[in-house]
Amino acid sequence: MHATVVLDERPVLRAVDLDLPPGITVLRGPNGSGKTTALRALAGLLPIARGERDAPDDVLYLGHRPQLLHGLTARENLAFFRAFRGSVGSPAAPLGVDDALELWGIRRDADRPVEHLSAGQRRRAALARLEVETCALALLDEPFAELDDDAAAVLRATLARLAHAGSAVVVASHGHHDLDDVAVRVCTLREGKLET
Repeated sequence: MHATVVLDERPVLRAVDLDLPPGITVLRGPNGSGKTTALRALAGLLPIARGERDAPDDVLYLGHRPQLLHGLTARENLAFFRAFRGSVGSPAAPLGVDDALELWGIRRDADRPVEHLSAGQRRRAALARLEVETCALALLDEPFAELDDDAAAVLRATLARLAHAGSAVVVASHGHHDLDDVAVRVCTLREGKLET
């Protein structure tokens, strides 16, 4: 993506040039630097004022709020998104719904409506989508928020698996410098401009 994004007549991203090679790209920056805007532009959820979005069609965006359907259970959400986006035979999404629920430690509560789950359980259920859906590009906005140490370890293993399978993964995070050792690129956004 090489893009300028303007929101409310204010440039939020300024000629940000972000290549997306296979593997993990870490995007850092303080609050208000444009990390979420960059991910949403990559996902095609925001218009680009100048430049172009050069991203695959097969994108999974998981933002601050879990992208789960209210009124459905965690199990029903994973089954729905697996069927909707497809995953059969994909090396990047080898797990079935029950295995994903077990891996993420939410199998016991998998049949409760997601709105009745704790914030941490909802985050786990949302991130379990990475196990059951195919994606050429995963965009994760502060994915470690609301995760305990066990869930954070599962997420690190999932990121490594996606990268090994050839997916591009962009992780926007304030911290988690341990990802730098496995990342193919570490970038910093400041006031809408990219520093590398």
